[in-house]
Amino acid sequence: MIIDIIPYASAIRPDLIKERTVVVIDVLRASSVMITALAHGAKAFVPAASVKAALQIASGIPSGECLLGGERDTKIIEGFNLGNSPLDYTEEAVKDKTVVLATSNGTKALNALHDAKRIFIGAFLNMKALTEKLADLDELVLVCSGTNNNFSMDDALCASTIIDRISEKKEVKLSDLALTIQMAFHDKNLKHREQLHDCYHMNLLIRNGFEKDVDYCLQEDLFNIVPEMQEGKIVVPDPVKAHQKTKY
Repeated sequence: MIIDIIPYASAIRPDLIKERTVVVIDVLRASSVMITALAHGAKAFVPAASVKAALQIASGIPSGECLLGGERDTKIIEGFNLGNSPLDYTEEAVKDKTVVLATSNGTKALNALHDAKRIFIGAFLNMKALTEKLADLDELVLVCSGTNNNFSMDDALCASTIIDRISEKKEVKLSDLALTIQMAFHDKNLKHREQLHDCYHMNLLIRNGFEKDVDYCLQEDLFNIVPEMQEGKIVVPDPVKAHQKTKY
């Protein structure tokens, strides 16, 4: 399998993703929010490129069926139902709801992928299910959402872990960037939080009071689902019983 990595949202170009299968990674926290909410019974997510776009999209969905979620500068957007903390996306809050989500990084990346063949959502939380689904592909692009159009270690570490898991199943050929990221995270004896000790984005979240989110998002294999973007919505195409190993 040939694997390439795009380091942050604004680095997405049509020629890099055209007719290719893409995994969007935004570990802290949009990918983790979507996986958690869909596992808890949310109907779908609609990724919005801006707050204005989110409000516009939500206006077309019956109010009882829609939630507005998202953040700016890590905090909940004024007037929205939920922020960007996966711990708030409980079954009670989201079951059977369509969530219109606007985040600083992840939803911007999703709105730049119109030329991709297929788009999946990846994070540590669904690592096993995700890599099993991807294992038969010949080519894959891992899109790291990054932080404010900059490279972010948390997404890169997740991309490296995806490559590790796939390489256990088949031979992989890595682009220069993918190989460089693999080399950067070569010490597999370290826990994820230890590897991200100096990560700007992780430490920003901790300073802003979201340490529980960080610990939650860095867990592997909590859920047995692989969300996919179809016709502008992120859904679970073939629902299976979500397996939650650890409950918060």
